[in-house]
Amino acid sequence: MKIFIIFLIFSTNLFSKFTFEELDLLRTYSDVDAKSIIQSGTSFCNNYFKKNFSSTELNYQNSFSCKFSKKRNRFYVYMLAIDKRDSNSLKEFCSDILSTWPDIYEHVDKKSLKFQKKDYLSGFYIENFFYDKVIDFSDNFDDDQRIISNEINNFILKNRDNFSNNNKENNLLIEKEIRKINKIYKKIISGTKTDLDILIDQILTDIVRYKIFVNDIVNFKSYSCNWMPGKNSVPYVKREKFSEFENI
Repeated sequence: MKIFIIFLIFSTNLFSKFTFEELDLLRTYSDVDAKSIIQSGTSFCNNYFKKNFSSTELNYQNSFSCKFSKKRNRFYVYMLAIDKRDSNSLKEFCSDILSTWPDIYEHVDKKSLKFQKKDYLSGFYIENFFYDKVIDFSDNFDDDQRIISNEINNFILKNRDNFSNNNKENNLLIEKEIRKINKIYKKIISGTKTDLDILIDQILTDIVRYKIFVNDIVNFKSYSCNWMPGKNSVPYVKREKFSEFENI
């Protein structure tokens, strides 16, 4: 069964037709403990914005949040409840906000041609995870070896209750984790893309959307500005309340 699932996942005929939901389901057939790509990606994205941006440091009320919609098969990176009090166009207003977020702006602006992986989407690349976190390597051998050593020590500490009196079994468990983190290290440093990485790239290109919700105080109306990666930095504007989006 495991060999069949692996073949099915990477069949060239089906390669571009998978959704994350289907991919998660197929992976559980081969590994019941497989980490959900949807949950991992969404959680990491939200933690990224919470960790790296504080609303108290911004000139507006909110940083971005992240949400996967099973109904629409979309992954939204969105900002909500921004008040617009002037008479300038909504498109200009939203573009000005987006331009203060370089990573996101470069992802939507077709002129920038910078479509490399975005840090806030790193959680989807589960093969880069070691013990529920993405490891950042520096390409400095000594520093990276210290990172690896620290992560292994953290793994031992957090899993000490799982070790037995059998030192041979304990050593095998630790060696397995060392091989795992070294594999991640070599992949990241070399810039290698696995088949799963390529598939995830394709899915994300199709489903990622950016939104900014705007309360037009002058006209007492609510709108959203919307972008697709690599299409145009000028938003598509539509009448939309956050409450309408919240339940999709």
